[in-house]
This record gives sequence, structure tokens and C-alpha cells, in this order.
Amino acid sequence: MVELKNARFLGRDLMRDLILEGDMAIDATAGNGHDALFLCRQVGETGLVHVFDVQEEALKRTRERLEAEGMLKRAKLHLRSHAEMADVVEGRARAVLFNLGWLPGGDHEKTTRAESSAKAVEAALELLLPGGMAFICVYPGHEEGRHEMEMLTGLAKGLDPRRFNALFSAFLNQREDSPKLIAIQRNMNGGKEEA
Repeated sequence: MVELKNARFLGRDLMRDLILEGDMAIDATAGNGHDALFLCRQVGETGLVHVFDVQEEALKRTRERLEAEGMLKRAKLHLRSHAEMADVVEGRARAVLFNLGWLPGGDHEKTTRAESSAKAVEAALELLLPGGMAFICVYPGHEEGRHEMEMLTGLAKGLDPRRFNALFSAFLNQREDSPKLIAIQRNMNGGKEEA
């Protein structure tokens, strides 16, 4: 059942039907490991989830969560920026998930930055399978989050529509600074001209 609760839940609902057993997915921002666990369940026993974060604490929390659920063997954890994902990910991903901002329960001064997030989204789009999607949850409730939203919506607007389709979702009856979802899908024909 789809639940229009917030941007993060909407992204997950869209991913449920997208990700198949055996797929590869990427969690670009480990956080507390909730998204990594969700992705590990979706890809199944034969799939793989690459998980990125620059904070050791985030990867520690994620590792513990995955171990507790018996899912760690489905994941590769990387202590590095999501902007470097193309350097370590081999193959194509069905989905890439970004939950931007700061580590929940962590230092709010340590937040994702617009420039590295834009570089990471560009890398993610090139890693997508045809029909694959990137889901970017942005948090405009703080200054850097507003800057990220502006930069990433600009990036999405500038994408070649022959290669990608981009959606921006905002909840109309929530606060103006509530989380927003940017969803970008690589077109099924991979950007090739129709014959």
C-alpha cells in the first residue's frame, strides 16, 4: 500500500516495485542504516547494496543494523564520499537512494554539501540501468539543505529528456521547509534515438 506520509516514504514506495531480486542498489548516505536495510531486503539473497558515508559512526550504526537482521552479506560498506561512488561501483544499479542532510542524532554541523551531492547525483545517473531510478530526499529546513535543493532541482531540470525523466514532489499541506523528493529515471532506451 502506498502511503503519502512524506518524501522519504514516497521514495521507498516507488522503489518497492522497481527493485528486483538479484539487483544492485546504492545507498549514497548510510545514516543510521534504515535505508540500507530496506535496500538489502529488496535485492534479496543474490543482490548487492553499496553503502556510502564519510562518517565512521554512520557506517558503524549501519553495520550493526544489518548484522542484527542477518543482511550484512548483501552489502558492501564504503567509508568515502558518495561523490566517489563511480570509483568503486562496478556494473549498473537499479536504484540509488540519497537521504541528504545530517546523521540523525549526530552533529548538525556535519551535513551533506550541495557541490558533492550534485557530483554524486551525476555519478549515480551514469550508473543506472535503463529504467533505473535515483531517489533524492532533500531537506530545505536548513541553509545548506536549501542550497542543495536549489542545485539539485537545477541539475534535474537541465537533464536531457531523451535520456532521463525527472520528477519533483512536494507535499502541499505540509510546511514549506518539509522534505522534498527528486526522482530521476534513466529512460528505457538509454537515450538512444527511436528507430
